[in-house]
Amino acid sequence: THSLGAPPPGLPTSLQADQLPTQPVYSTPRHSLEVDSAEGNFLSGEDREECSTLSDSLSRLRSPSVMEVREKGYERLKEELAKAQRELLLKDEECERLSKVRDQLGQELEELTASLFQEAHKMVREANVKQANAEKQLKEALGKIDVLQAEVQALKTLVLSSPTSPVGELPSSVGGGKTPFRKGHSRNKSTSSAILGTQPDPSATQPIVRECKEVDSQLFSEFKAWKEEPTLDRSCCFLDRVYREDIYPCLTFSKSELGSAILEAVEQNTLSVEPVGFQPLPVVKASAVECGGPNGRRAELVTKCALSGQTKTCKHRIKFGDSSNYYYVSPYCRYRITAVCNFFTYIRYIHQGLVKQQDAEQMFWEVMQLRREMSFAKLGYYKDQL
Repeated sequence: THSLGAPPPGLPTSLQADQLPTQPVYSTPRHSLEVDSAEGNFLSGEDREECSTLSDSLSRLRSPSVMEVREKGYERLKEELAKAQRELLLKDEECERLSKVRDQLGQELEELTASLFQEAHKMVREANVKQANAEKQLKEALGKIDVLQAEVQALKTLVLSSPTSPVGELPSSVGGGKTPFRKGHSRNKSTSSAILGTQPDPSATQPIVRECKEVDSQLFSEFKAWKEEPTLDRSCCFLDRVYREDIYPCLTFSKSELGSAILEAVEQNTLSVEPVGFQPLPVVKASAVECGGPNGRRAELVTKCALSGQTKTCKHRIKFGDSSNYYYVSPYCRYRITAVCNFFTYIRYIHQGLVKQQDAEQMFWEVMQLRREMSFAKLGYYKDQL
């Protein structure tokens, strides 16, 4: 029911039963339109014009507000997108900067590793030279001490055999005659010279020897050709010579299959050599004898060497890659393996471009020193830590 004021004159004030609607009641929008139209019928002409003007104004006011909201939302989304793009650009720049820092640190680490390797070889070489000089000086000193002790003993013998009192007549060596008595003491020149002559002075007889070296032109030319285009392929002239003269003889053992496997592992850099002096004591096998160490630790293992097949004191063991099988090796076999490993490590550094502080001749002599160690090892000379 709508209250629209007093009805116009001539209209009934109430509805009769026959005036009730016989059609079904419509939904709210249609009902609203009917009511609005009914209300419009009751409004005067001026009121209708005012209502239409008011509805037009309201529609004009409503339309711009929706557009403004959409524009504001669009602008806000554009600002957020621009902000996200700026943040993403900053993160990309930060990632690029960190990548450069990482690459620089990696390069510095490689250079430091190479320099430490060179310094370690230099220190070892200097220590070996000093040790050799010290051993030589010790040997000369002991020789001099022996000579001096022999001379002192000879002098003591002469003094004791020549008393100050007169001695009896000595028999003559020719014709059985007697020699006349002479006062004082006489020195037997032949005896003293024979005694003193048996111990010559080593400083007067031994020449002074110094170690010299000279570059072999053929070896140096092969090394320079390899250095221009370094490769680990054994078919090149430089490595082919080293394999034939040093590596193959150095890694040739009684157990040939295991020796070939060691060479392959050294080439692939997957061989591990570790000491066994600080491992817990395992179950003792019948073929091995454990020599007890302090605190229940293994001091040394006396067993068959996996390479030579001889029963030796094995202080180290080897394994291939991630395998759990270990092979015990004697100090001599271990030294031969490490000599080859040192050579491969240095030429691998040259191949990777890590050796930058040396010229070609210095690199050549470093390689010759490593080949010298392999040559000594294959001939039976080795160094063992006490």
